[in-house]
Amino acid sequence: MAGEPQAQQAAVPVIADGALEAVDAARRAVFTARLAASAEAGDRQTATAACVGWEDSPFSPAGQGCTASFLLCTACPNARVTPAHHPRLAHLLQALDQLRSVVEPVIWEADWADAHARLTDLRGRLGEQLWQLSLKAVTDTDRALIGHLLQGDFDL
Repeated sequence: MAGEPQAQQAAVPVIADGALEAVDAARRAVFTARLAASAEAGDRQTATAACVGWEDSPFSPAGQGCTASFLLCTACPNARVTPAHHPRLAHLLQALDQLRSVVEPVIWEADWADAHARLTDLRGRLGEQLWQLSLKAVTDTDRALIGHLLQGDFDL
C-alpha cells in the first residue's frame, strides 16, 4: 500500500508540527532545572531556585535578562535547585494542590498545571522521604514567598 505521494508529502509538515508540540508538552511537564549540592558565587536567588544565566534566559529575548515567571525556573536549564530550595518547592507543590480544589479546572490547567507537573517530577527525583522532610522544614519565609508568587506579586 504505497499511498498517494502528494498526500504523503502534504502530511510531512503536519506530522512534524505534531511531533514538535508533543516534545514541547513533554518539556513543560519535566523538571529541567539542575539539582545541585549548593549555590555558587554569582548565582542569583529567585523565589524558587538559583539562576546561573539570568542574562541568557531561554524565555526572554537575548540581552534583556529573564522576564519569565519564577514558576518557570523549574523548566529552565539555567536554574539550579539546591537542598535549600527543597522546602519552598515542596510547599509550592502543596499550595498548587490546594489551588486545584478551589480554581476552575480550565483556569488551573492553563495557569498552574505545567508547574505542578514539573514539581511532581522533582518530588519523584528527590524521593518521598526527602520530600516529606522538606515539607517539615518549610519556614515562614518560604510560605510568604510562595504566597506572593501565587498572588502574582512578582509578575512584571
